[in-house]
Amino acid sequence: MKLAIAGKGGSGKTSISGTMARQLARGGYRVLAIDGDSNPNLALTLGIPADRMSAMPTLPDDLIRRTAQGAELRQSLEEIKASYSVTGPDGVELLVMAHPQHANTGCLCQMHATVRTIIDAASTGEKDVCLLDTEASPEHLTRGTALYADTMLTVVEPYFKSLETGRRMAVLAQDLGLENVVLVANKIRDERDLDAVTTFADRHGLELGGTVPLDPLFVEAERAGVAPLDIRPDAPAMAAISDIANKWGVRGRA
Repeated sequence: MKLAIAGKGGSGKTSISGTMARQLARGGYRVLAIDGDSNPNLALTLGIPADRMSAMPTLPDDLIRRTAQGAELRQSLEEIKASYSVTGPDGVELLVMAHPQHANTGCLCQMHATVRTIIDAASTGEKDVCLLDTEASPEHLTRGTALYADTMLTVVEPYFKSLETGRRMAVLAQDLGLENVVLVANKIRDERDLDAVTTFADRHGLELGGTVPLDPLFVEAERAGVAPLDIRPDAPAMAAISDIANKWGVRGRA
């Protein structure tokens, strides 16, 4: 299964991405997580200590060669993982697309193409999951980074700007050719919030693929600089994300 998780900045997409990756790994899946955001934070959500962040390897910009058919990796995926991945808690393997250190150094078009090619090369075995935490903008869709994903989960909050961003991303994902594009409602406080998301989804012909309650766990985790799953693994939000992982991260469609 190849899964992309998208959403507006602050929607909680990275918290959900990292938690899902760990939960899937605990369920016996071999998980390759890719941080496709130019402001990478997936490592921390996976439970990799903050003091390792500055030394986190990133993918080089010469991993692909252009061919008549598009692009291909210069190394095997196993060689790439051996050189550039970090293994986090529960055995999740993490690749980081980029971590810009200087201003005015140009776009990351080549790196988006690299990630797209890695996803294409990722194993489709029954026990293999490739999970992409996307850029917190539509750029990953205009660049086609998630082209080879089986499913895209677009994380939204129960507010108009977040919902509208989710709708725009869903439209672009469908235009990209992704078959399964669903919304995940995050930070849901009550039935009124859930109704707002459900009404918006129905109005625009979008599927609601799961809900995650508003949970102070995430604020606690941010303040402590640790993974949410390592603070209260039995929290309501953790159970909700586990349900989403089992529904979409494994089977792709219930």
